[in-house]
Amino acid sequence: MTNINTKKQYTIGVDIGGTKMTAVLFDGIKVLADYALATPKDTLEHFMIMLNALIEPLLAKAKQSKAEIKGIGVGLAAILDYQERKILTAPNLPLLDGQKIPGQMEAKLGLKIKLDNDANCFTRAEAKIGAGKKYQNIFGLTIGTGIGGAWWFNNEIYLGAHGGAGEPGWLVIDFLNGVRLEEAYHKLAQNNPASLAEEAYRGDILAEKAYQEFGYYLGVSLANIVNIVDPEVIVVGGSVISSGDLFLSKTKKAMRTYIKSAAAKKIKIVKGSLGDQAGAIGAAMLFS
Repeated sequence: MTNINTKKQYTIGVDIGGTKMTAVLFDGIKVLADYALATPKDTLEHFMIMLNALIEPLLAKAKQSKAEIKGIGVGLAAILDYQERKILTAPNLPLLDGQKIPGQMEAKLGLKIKLDNDANCFTRAEAKIGAGKKYQNIFGLTIGTGIGGAWWFNNEIYLGAHGGAGEPGWLVIDFLNGVRLEEAYHKLAQNNPASLAEEAYRGDILAEKAYQEFGYYLGVSLANIVNIVDPEVIVVGGSVISSGDLFLSKTKKAMRTYIKSAAAKKIKIVKGSLGDQAGAIGAAMLFS
């Protein structure tokens, strides 16, 4: 049977994490191929070399399939200037601060590049084809190296007037000492949530208590978000969600306590369904 579309169109999505970079080849519906490498943190030159090495196998796969690449979407944990296509601050990768990565990539690869916050990418993917696809109003939350978030409303990510919307990690949870949610998270997890989770699963009381305390702070923060934007559902993801049974029940209880609307108290917190590819898929969707 002859295919009417003589030239297939794919996109590539890249998720730059604090420890790992993931890339996917995406046809608009499913992932056709994926690749991952460790995230370099030493020099910008090394970072760009490895970013290119991450993308090259997927470009080769597309060429082999006689497909055209519409563009490459890149997501990372950073505050961005969307007009200038510039990374203002990347807390986990300070070597990228002030860099215009899309322009550098376009010069190297000859393809269109779009840049977005990683939590925006996670939320976009889960809203369109993941755990949030039945809903119109979704708040996405990622917990990994840091804490990120995004609000999906009217079929798009709401960026706010200055591009700074959706930063739950900056919610203040201790007004006396000015402690933000992300700061409390790092302090409680001692900057190693995976190790703390192992200790908690082994029955370490202090580790269990730390996760419960974080769960409470997270619940209070989500209640604040619900009281402002009233989403239909909250979708959570990131590496720490695999340990969600250590804190999510506490989170749900605290959230319900501090939500004003009786109807909104029923809002569900659900785990994302796309796994660790969600961010890269959401980045690929920047061209869909």
